[in-house]
Amino acid sequence: MSSHAGHETTKATDEAPKPTPQILCGGIASVRPVNEDDLKVWDLYKDHSEKKLQEQFHVPKTYQLKPTQVSTQVVAGQNYFFKVQLPDKKYATVRVYHVPWQKDTHGKAEQVAISEKLLDCPAEKLDHF
Repeated sequence: MSSHAGHETTKATDEAPKPTPQILCGGIASVRPVNEDDLKVWDLYKDHSEKKLQEQFHVPKTYQLKPTQVSTQVVAGQNYFFKVQLPDKKYATVRVYHVPWQKDTHGKAEQVAISEKLLDCPAEKLDHF
């Protein structure tokens, strides 16, 4: 970089500019493994998530349901799209709408929704609904 009369100039190079990842407001993040913070949110809504999964997909109450992957979406709060393995080697998507600053909504059944679509493998894209 050089400076002439208070103006900075840069040298032109043959390199193409590197693309930056596009961030969209309200966009859904990539699927990733569940981390400790995600599990804290899951645990707040676990009872309702499990009950809804058991009823909708006839999952035995003895089967331990736990999320394997998650994708998030910032809205007026945060949507968590949890991928949960079912006993028949299928995967369900559980959406939890979590508003950290509204403690009176934590753990409420109406914050949990289950997608009707089942996924066949762990690599299959989550259902965002």
